[in-house]
Amino acid sequence: MAQPLRVAIFTGGHPFERDAFFAVFDSPEIRWDEFPQPAANELWRGERLRDYDAIALYDLWQEITDEQKQGMVRWLREEGKGLLAIHHSIANYQHWDEYPRIIGARYFLQPDLAPDGTPYERCQVHFDVTFSVRVLDTQHPVTQGLPERFEVVDETYKGFWVSPTVHPLLGTDHELSAPTLAWAHQYGKARVVYLQLGHGPTAYENPHYRRFVHNALLWVAGRI
Repeated sequence: MAQPLRVAIFTGGHPFERDAFFAVFDSPEIRWDEFPQPAANELWRGERLRDYDAIALYDLWQEITDEQKQGMVRWLREEGKGLLAIHHSIANYQHWDEYPRIIGARYFLQPDLAPDGTPYERCQVHFDVTFSVRVLDTQHPVTQGLPERFEVVDETYKGFWVSPTVHPLLGTDHELSAPTLAWAHQYGKARVVYLQLGHGPTAYENPHYRRFVHNALLWVAGRI
């Protein structure tokens, strides 16, 4: 029997319903530890991340030192540590140009320029939206076990920049949401997945959401 996947979950900077969120990761296949910010960013320094197969970002955080930045780049680009970025973590590190290259997108908490120089307004947020999610690549390991379409009630984001180099996995045609909801991405040696879904229990408790998260963790860790 394969050893359980060891996941470090970064939190902090945004309230959430803890029991419902962490239940997403409760599985015989997964062993997880929570690391709240600002202490979480210290893991990028040193060697403690060797104890984990993947990192899940569920923080909303701006403060990061130069040493922590260098460590994050090293652990991902050079060491190939798997990364799953979830929901509001897309808005982390607004003043660090490398972060959009890491996760494959740039969210705007205020008007600014995208990495390609395009001007963007502040991103839009809409609460408690019922919308249809479509699987954009039914052959990718992360989407296995998902129906081609499913419905979810969740917070939506609109107006963020997505790198043309990412591989789209989930999408929607709802007018209050960005069209691309999830993607796979390569950053150096690291496999990276971003999932826009995941504000609260209406998403956490959706079985298709849980399947995607589990698949994504296994894929970024090189297990599937």
